Amino acid sequence: MLEKYFKSASEKFAVPFINICIKLGIKPNVLSFLGLLIVIIGCYLFLNDTKTIGALTIFIGSAIDGLDGPLARTTNMISRKGALLDSFIDRVGELFIWSVVAIRFTSTDFELFVLLSIVTGSNLVPYLRARGELLGIDNKVGVAARPERVIFAVIYMLFELPFYSIYIFTFILWLTVYQRFNILYKNLK
Repeated sequence: MLEKYFKSASEKFAVPFINICIKLGIKPNVLSFLGLLIVIIGCYLFLNDTKTIGALTIFIGSAIDGLDGPLARTTNMISRKGALLDSFIDRVGELFIWSVVAIRFTSTDFELFVLLSIVTGSNLVPYLRARGELLGIDNKVGVAARPERVIFAVIYMLFELPFYSIYIFTFILWLTVYQRFNILYKNLK
């Protein structure tokens, strides 16, 4: 959903950073790995009670990872290998983020179960989009795409929101999974 409304603005905002990457000779895949490394460092910091710096580091790492696509398009370095690597790294980074939430913010088996359902749904959303792309179906519906999931997780961790917000988010996430599945299922013959 954020991508729909803010993609052009965010790509304009990214131009100076893209230009710096070009001047430094940084490749899109390097940005993907760098973003993941920074997200992992942020998760580690958060787990070691450096909450604000950890959350900020996770956000910065996710933002850096978000620059790989615009850099690839700007430098005409788009490739299927790069797209695969980017998607893979996105999943790994998000798993680290939700692992921190599971470790730090669950106190019952049911809460852990809910967090694991978020991890599951967070992997199904891009899977269903990718399946749609393979079938020539645009499948970007729903309000729980990756940017929204990462932003929610970081805000949740930083401000230690009440756990019922996780329940609400889980519902929204699984609604997105349902919407994407439904679009694919209806378009298959």
